[in-house]
Amino acid sequence: MKKLLSTIAFAILASSIFLINNPEGILAEVVVVHANEAWQRTDIILKKNHTIKWHVKDDDYWSFNTAMFPEGHNADGIPVPALESYALPEEDIGMLLGKTGEGRIIPMGLSGSDYIRPEEEGNYLYLTMNDDLIGKFGEGFKDNNGEILVTITQIPRRVAKIGILFIEGCPGVLTTAEYIKEVVVEEDIDAEISLILIETAEDARQLHFTGSPTVRINGADIETNIVDIKNYGLRSRLYNIDGKESGYPSKDMIKDAIQKIK
Repeated sequence: MKKLLSTIAFAILASSIFLINNPEGILAEVVVVHANEAWQRTDIILKKNHTIKWHVKDDDYWSFNTAMFPEGHNADGIPVPALESYALPEEDIGMLLGKTGEGRIIPMGLSGSDYIRPEEEGNYLYLTMNDDLIGKFGEGFKDNNGEILVTITQIPRRVAKIGILFIEGCPGVLTTAEYIKEVVVEEDIDAEISLILIETAEDARQLHFTGSPTVRINGADIETNIVDIKNYGLRSRLYNIDGKESGYPSKDMIKDAIQKIK
Protein backbone atom coordinates (compact mmCIF):
# COMPACT_ATOMS: atom_id res chain seq x y z
CA MET A 1 0.00 0.00 0.00
CA LYS A 2 1.28 3.46 -0.73
CA LYS A 3 2.52 5.53 2.19
CA LEU A 4 -0.37 7.98 1.87
CA LEU A 5 -2.95 5.18 2.01
CA SER A 6 -1.17 3.61 4.97
CA THR A 7 -1.37 6.91 6.81
CA ILE A 8 -5.09 7.19 6.11
CA ALA A 9 -5.68 3.61 7.21
CA PHE A 10 -3.80 4.19 10.47
CA ALA A 11 -5.93 7.22 11.26
CA ILE A 12 -9.20 5.30 10.90
CA LEU A 13 -8.31 1.85 12.24
CA ALA A 14 -10.44 2.41 15.34
CA SER A 15 -13.65 2.53 13.31
CA SER A 16 -12.42 0.81 10.09
CA ILE A 17 -14.79 2.96 8.03
CA PHE A 18 -15.30 6.56 6.93
CA LEU A 19 -17.85 8.29 4.74
CA ILE A 20 -17.63 10.32 1.54
CA ASN A 21 -20.40 12.42 0.03
CA ASN A 22 -20.30 12.29 -3.74
CA PRO A 23 -21.78 14.96 -6.04
CA GLU A 24 -24.96 12.94 -6.59
CA GLY A 25 -25.68 12.78 -2.87
CA ILE A 26 -25.13 9.03 -2.66
CA LEU A 27 -23.17 8.02 0.42
CA ALA A 28 -19.89 6.24 -0.26
CA GLU A 29 -18.27 4.26 2.55
CA VAL A 30 -14.58 3.40 2.61
CA VAL A 31 -13.62 0.24 4.47
CA VAL A 32 -10.19 -1.04 5.50
CA VAL A 33 -9.87 -4.77 4.76
CA HIS A 34 -6.94 -6.62 6.35
CA ALA A 35 -5.25 -9.41 4.42
CA ASN A 36 -4.67 -11.58 7.50
CA GLU A 37 -8.29 -11.71 8.73
CA ALA A 38 -11.04 -13.88 7.28
CA TRP A 39 -14.56 -12.50 6.79
CA GLN A 40 -14.36 -9.12 8.44
CA ARG A 41 -17.74 -7.64 9.26
CA THR A 42 -18.17 -4.06 8.04
CA ASP A 43 -20.61 -1.48 9.35
CA ILE A 44 -22.43 -1.55 6.01
CA ILE A 45 -26.02 -2.77 6.27
CA LEU A 46 -27.44 -3.93 2.95
CA LYS A 47 -30.52 -2.13 1.67
CA LYS A 48 -33.45 -3.57 -0.25
CA ASN A 49 -33.87 -2.48 -3.87
CA HIS A 50 -30.32 -1.13 -4.03
CA THR A 51 -27.29 -1.89 -6.16
CA ILE A 52 -24.00 -2.19 -4.30
CA LYS A 53 -20.89 -0.93 -6.10
CA TRP A 54 -17.26 -1.21 -5.05
CA HIS A 55 -13.88 0.08 -6.16
CA VAL A 56 -10.27 -0.48 -5.10
CA LYS A 57 -7.32 1.40 -6.60
CA ASP A 58 -5.16 -0.64 -8.97
CA ASP A 59 -1.98 0.09 -7.02
CA ASP A 60 -3.43 -0.65 -3.57
CA TYR A 61 -1.63 -3.91 -2.76
CA TRP A 62 -1.90 -6.74 -0.26
CA SER A 63 -0.40 -10.25 -0.33
CA PHE A 64 -1.73 -13.75 0.37
CA ASN A 65 1.81 -15.11 0.58
CA THR A 66 4.69 -12.76 1.38
CA ALA A 67 7.32 -15.36 0.46
CA MET A 68 5.91 -15.79 -3.05
CA PHE A 69 4.64 -12.23 -3.52
CA PRO A 70 6.72 -9.91 -1.32
CA GLU A 71 5.62 -6.88 -3.35
CA GLY A 72 2.00 -7.94 -3.08
CA HIS A 73 -0.82 -7.90 -5.63
CA ASN A 74 -4.03 -5.95 -6.07
CA ALA A 75 -7.62 -6.87 -5.20
CA ASP A 76 -8.03 -8.95 -8.36
CA GLY A 77 -5.63 -11.49 -6.87
CA ILE A 78 -3.62 -13.76 -9.17
CA PRO A 79 -5.01 -15.90 -12.03
CA VAL A 80 -4.88 -19.22 -10.16
CA PRO A 81 -8.17 -20.92 -9.18
CA ALA A 82 -8.65 -21.38 -5.44
CA LEU A 83 -9.00 -24.90 -3.99
CA GLU A 84 -11.93 -26.34 -2.02
CA SER A 85 -10.91 -25.04 1.42
CA TYR A 86 -10.67 -21.43 0.23
CA ALA A 87 -13.33 -18.80 0.88
CA LEU A 88 -14.57 -19.10 -2.72
CA PRO A 89 -13.22 -22.12 -4.62
CA GLU A 90 -12.51 -21.74 -8.35
CA GLU A 91 -12.18 -17.95 -8.13
CA ASP A 92 -8.73 -16.32 -8.23
CA ILE A 93 -6.54 -16.64 -5.14
CA GLY A 94 -6.05 -13.33 -3.32
CA MET A 95 -9.18 -11.75 -4.81
CA LEU A 96 -11.36 -9.43 -2.72
CA LEU A 97 -14.63 -11.18 -1.81
CA GLY A 98 -17.87 -10.05 -0.23
CA LYS A 99 -20.56 -11.94 1.66
CA THR A 100 -24.14 -10.92 2.44
CA GLY A 101 -24.47 -11.85 6.09
CA GLU A 102 -24.34 -15.64 6.23
CA GLY A 103 -25.61 -15.79 2.63
CA ARG A 104 -24.04 -15.77 -0.80
CA ILE A 105 -20.44 -14.91 -1.60
CA ILE A 106 -19.70 -12.24 -4.20
CA PRO A 107 -16.44 -12.29 -6.22
CA MET A 108 -15.51 -8.61 -6.15
CA GLY A 109 -11.95 -7.87 -7.24
CA LEU A 110 -10.96 -4.30 -8.08
CA SER A 111 -14.40 -3.03 -9.07
CA GLY A 112 -17.91 -4.05 -9.98
CA SER A 113 -21.52 -4.05 -8.84
CA ASP A 114 -24.22 -6.45 -7.71
CA TYR A 115 -27.94 -6.28 -7.03
CA ILE A 116 -28.96 -6.73 -3.40
CA ARG A 117 -31.64 -9.39 -3.27
CA PRO A 118 -34.80 -8.86 -1.18
CA GLU A 119 -33.87 -11.58 1.33
CA GLU A 120 -30.48 -9.91 1.94
CA GLU A 121 -31.97 -6.69 3.28
CA GLY A 122 -30.69 -5.80 6.75
CA ASN A 123 -27.64 -8.09 6.60
CA TYR A 124 -24.15 -6.80 7.24
CA LEU A 125 -21.62 -6.91 4.41
CA TYR A 126 -18.55 -9.03 5.15
CA LEU A 127 -15.27 -8.72 3.24
CA THR A 128 -12.20 -10.93 2.93
CA MET A 129 -9.35 -12.02 0.72
CA ASN A 130 -9.87 -15.30 -1.12
CA ASP A 131 -7.51 -17.53 0.86
CA ASP A 132 -7.40 -20.91 2.59
CA LEU A 133 -9.81 -20.69 5.54
CA ILE A 134 -8.43 -23.69 7.42
CA GLY A 135 -4.81 -23.70 6.25
CA LYS A 136 -5.20 -27.02 4.48
CA PHE A 137 -2.67 -26.22 1.75
CA GLY A 138 -0.37 -23.83 3.60
CA GLU A 139 -0.44 -21.16 6.26
CA GLY A 140 -3.87 -19.84 5.31
CA PHE A 141 -4.34 -16.26 6.49
CA LYS A 142 -1.32 -16.39 8.82
CA ASP A 143 1.23 -15.48 6.15
CA ASN A 144 -0.83 -12.70 4.59
CA ASN A 145 0.21 -9.07 4.73
CA GLY A 146 -1.19 -5.61 4.09
CA GLU A 147 -4.62 -4.06 3.81
CA ILE A 148 -6.64 -2.33 1.12
CA LEU A 149 -9.22 0.45 1.07
CA VAL A 150 -12.53 -0.49 -0.52
CA THR A 151 -14.95 2.26 -1.52
CA ILE A 152 -18.53 0.99 -1.39
CA THR A 153 -21.75 2.72 -2.40
CA GLN A 154 -25.36 1.57 -2.29
CA ILE A 155 -27.45 3.11 -5.06
CA PRO A 156 -31.27 2.98 -5.05
CA ARG A 157 -32.84 1.15 -7.96
CA ARG A 158 -36.06 2.28 -9.60
CA VAL A 159 -38.87 -0.08 -8.67
CA ALA A 160 -42.08 -0.21 -10.68
CA LYS A 161 -45.28 -1.97 -9.66
CA ILE A 162 -46.93 -2.66 -12.99
CA GLY A 163 -50.48 -3.91 -13.21
CA ILE A 164 -52.07 -5.23 -16.40
CA LEU A 165 -55.84 -5.17 -15.99
CA PHE A 166 -57.76 -7.20 -18.58
CA ILE A 167 -60.93 -9.10 -19.36
CA GLU A 168 -61.16 -12.71 -20.43
CA GLY A 169 -60.36 -13.20 -24.11
CA CYS A 170 -58.59 -9.85 -24.48
CA PRO A 171 -56.52 -10.10 -27.71
CA GLY A 172 -54.06 -7.38 -26.70
CA VAL A 173 -52.99 -8.56 -23.27
CA LEU A 174 -50.15 -10.87 -24.41
CA THR A 175 -48.54 -8.24 -26.63
CA THR A 176 -48.86 -5.71 -23.82
CA ALA A 177 -47.15 -8.06 -21.38
CA GLU A 178 -44.31 -8.74 -23.84
CA TYR A 179 -43.75 -5.02 -24.40
CA ILE A 180 -43.60 -4.45 -20.65
CA LYS A 181 -41.04 -7.21 -20.13
CA GLU A 182 -38.86 -5.80 -22.92
CA VAL A 183 -38.99 -2.26 -21.54
CA VAL A 184 -38.17 -3.41 -18.01
CA VAL A 185 -35.00 -5.07 -19.33
CA GLU A 186 -34.04 -2.15 -21.56
CA GLU A 187 -34.56 0.44 -18.82
CA ASP A 188 -32.78 -1.74 -16.23
CA ILE A 189 -35.38 -1.36 -13.50
CA ASP A 190 -36.89 -3.70 -10.95
CA ALA A 191 -40.53 -4.46 -11.59
CA GLU A 192 -43.36 -6.36 -9.98
CA ILE A 193 -45.72 -7.26 -12.82
CA SER A 194 -49.25 -8.38 -11.98
CA LEU A 195 -51.98 -9.69 -14.25
CA ILE A 196 -55.39 -8.67 -12.91
CA LEU A 197 -58.46 -10.31 -14.42
CA ILE A 198 -61.59 -8.14 -14.30
CA GLU A 199 -64.57 -10.49 -14.12
CA THR A 200 -67.61 -8.42 -13.10
CA ALA A 201 -69.06 -4.98 -13.65
CA GLU A 202 -68.63 -4.35 -9.93
CA ASP A 203 -64.92 -5.14 -10.23
CA ALA A 204 -64.69 -2.68 -13.11
CA ARG A 205 -66.42 0.03 -11.08
CA GLN A 206 -64.32 -0.45 -7.96
CA LEU A 207 -61.06 -0.51 -9.90
CA HIS A 208 -62.07 2.35 -12.25
CA PHE A 209 -61.53 0.00 -15.17
CA THR A 210 -62.26 1.63 -18.53
CA GLY A 211 -61.22 -1.16 -20.90
CA SER A 212 -58.90 -4.06 -21.63
CA PRO A 213 -55.95 -4.02 -21.57
CA THR A 214 -55.21 -1.27 -19.03
CA VAL A 215 -51.65 -0.71 -17.80
CA ARG A 216 -50.97 1.05 -14.52
CA ILE A 217 -47.51 1.84 -13.18
CA ASN A 218 -47.35 2.48 -9.46
CA GLY A 219 -51.11 2.94 -9.57
CA ALA A 220 -51.17 5.50 -12.39
CA ASP A 221 -52.58 4.79 -15.84
CA ILE A 222 -50.02 5.16 -18.64
CA GLU A 223 -52.50 7.53 -20.34
CA THR A 224 -52.70 10.56 -18.09
CA ASN A 225 -56.04 11.77 -19.48
CA ILE A 226 -57.80 8.53 -18.55
CA VAL A 227 -58.74 9.94 -15.12
CA ASP A 228 -61.36 12.09 -16.85
CA ILE A 229 -63.18 8.99 -18.17
CA LYS A 230 -65.85 7.61 -15.81
CA ASN A 231 -67.41 5.05 -18.15
CA TYR A 232 -66.33 1.85 -16.37
CA GLY A 233 -67.20 -1.61 -17.65
CA LEU A 234 -66.20 -4.93 -19.20
CA ARG A 235 -65.04 -3.86 -22.63
CA SER A 236 -62.01 -3.62 -24.87
CA ARG A 237 -59.86 -0.51 -24.89
CA LEU A 238 -58.40 1.30 -27.88
CA TYR A 239 -55.20 3.32 -27.92
CA ASN A 240 -54.35 6.12 -30.36
CA ILE A 241 -50.94 5.22 -31.79
CA ASP A 242 -49.65 7.71 -34.38
CA GLY A 243 -53.19 8.58 -35.39
CA LYS A 244 -54.35 4.97 -35.67
CA GLU A 245 -56.40 2.88 -33.24
CA SER A 246 -54.71 -0.09 -31.57
CA GLY A 247 -55.97 -2.77 -29.23
CA TYR A 248 -52.93 -2.39 -26.97
CA PRO A 249 -50.49 0.39 -25.96
CA SER A 250 -47.30 0.91 -27.92
CA LYS A 251 -43.90 0.01 -26.53
CA ASP A 252 -42.89 3.68 -26.62
CA MET A 253 -45.95 4.60 -24.58
CA ILE A 254 -44.99 2.09 -21.90
CA LYS A 255 -41.36 3.23 -21.96
CA ASP A 256 -42.31 6.89 -21.56
CA ALA A 257 -44.44 6.05 -18.53
CA ILE A 258 -41.68 4.00 -16.89
CA GLN A 259 -39.09 6.73 -17.48
CA LYS A 260 -41.22 9.13 -15.44
CA ILE A 261 -40.77 7.03 -12.30
CA LYS A 262 -38.91 9.07 -9.68
